[in-house]
Amino acid sequence: MKRILSKLKHAVRLSKSSTPNPVIQSNAGPPQDIAVCGSPVLVSVPEHSQAEPVSDGPQLNTPLETLPPEVRRNLLSILGLEELSTLVHASPVFYQQYFLDRRSLLCKSLETTLGGVTVDACAVYRTGVESFSGTRTSGKVRQFLKSYEDQRSSTQYSNLTKTLTQDEAVDMVAFYSSTIKPLVRHYTSWTLANLDDKANNLQSYSPPLSKTERTRLLRALYRFQLCCNLFGVGRHGTYGQLRLALRPIDILESFICIFEPWEVEEIACIYSFSKEKYDQIFRDIRWDVHEENPKFEGRRPPTPEGAFDIDNSWVRAYLLIGTISRGLELLYTIFTIRDHAHLVSAMQEHISWPVGSFIEDEALGETAQSQRRQELWSNRDRKQQRRDLLPFKGDGEPDPPLAWTLIWSGTYSNLYGHYVPDAIRRWGYVMWDAARLGGTGAKEVLARQWNADWGDTDPRDNMQYM
Repeated sequence: MKRILSKLKHAVRLSKSSTPNPVIQSNAGPPQDIAVCGSPVLVSVPEHSQAEPVSDGPQLNTPLETLPPEVRRNLLSILGLEELSTLVHASPVFYQQYFLDRRSLLCKSLETTLGGVTVDACAVYRTGVESFSGTRTSGKVRQFLKSYEDQRSSTQYSNLTKTLTQDEAVDMVAFYSSTIKPLVRHYTSWTLANLDDKANNLQSYSPPLSKTERTRLLRALYRFQLCCNLFGVGRHGTYGQLRLALRPIDILESFICIFEPWEVEEIACIYSFSKEKYDQIFRDIRWDVHEENPKFEGRRPPTPEGAFDIDNSWVRAYLLIGTISRGLELLYTIFTIRDHAHLVSAMQEHISWPVGSFIEDEALGETAQSQRRQELWSNRDRKQQRRDLLPFKGDGEPDPPLAWTLIWSGTYSNLYGHYVPDAIRRWGYVMWDAARLGGTGAKEVLARQWNADWGDTDPRDNMQYM
């Protein structure tokens, strides 16, 4: 079986390299529900169609296609989404095998692709539907988070085959392929360019993402989206009908405290990424949405629809929070817009006020963390108080990344958000493996930027312990 799998993956790689845009021609149409190349709308093949597809790309080796059906199915069931998509586009035989059992194969392929992030991805899907988003209450959010925490503490990943319908699996694949996957590329390019700028590294070091780095990026993106679904405006823009009565301390206790502190910083890194992008966009469209712009002449007062007073620092700050909290789909859409007029119209449609407290300066701020320590003294606080040893043990889960152990001198810290310089988040300090930190000069940048903020002091020394 290992030899067959090796041969199959080799054939898939050859097919990918020779046919960058494979197309299957058939009455049933291509298997678009696994087209993970960035299509924003993915449609599953009709249930009743039995047409035999004809591939106009290169065929796989005949011996693989003549394997027994149960062996072919087993091979398909262990492939990730990209490999699965490529294979069924390249081979009519494997397409037909996929077509007969696509719900189960999609679920298994999602689990293979996401690994330990599967629970987070399911939580994002469940909270991202309009029926949840538009009916949120503080009680409903808390109830969901309790279930989410229980699932995360389980030793087993979510069994998607038992829990997802075919349409739900297709929707999850669509979000991964059209939003998460391309944002991994954008985020990686942005952060490593920022790092290169600070490191002044004359030798380029840019190996592909390791498995651990990819896992950190995936879970950070999904958890940031979960935060938007639970506490933000979300993708459906329900802020006009909804106000959540959740304080920053509530978000901290019910959501943030679920994660290890370096995992919280992963989420904060995505927030910084999103904030910088929207901050630049606000500058770019400032005059276009200014109510004094002549295009709004004769429509004042009141403030015309599509006009925003982003010169007002208070208004700007809250509109920035609200727009960030709409989530990753809008963020990726903004990355794809090249025409200025299109950008202005898209932002006029989506700029939003927040629905209540959110993260960063609120839930991740100094006040909320101090209040949390007074109200909910935790085992993690005790580990920080004792300065329990937390040395770097290697780039594996669930151990912390090297950068986290360096800034806290190999001992436990339960501080994040306010206590961490945003300068080091701009290059994603907790996302990268030790090899990348060493090869890019990032360790020196980390030490320099941390010392610029804290010098010789340790913020843990200023805590009031129980």
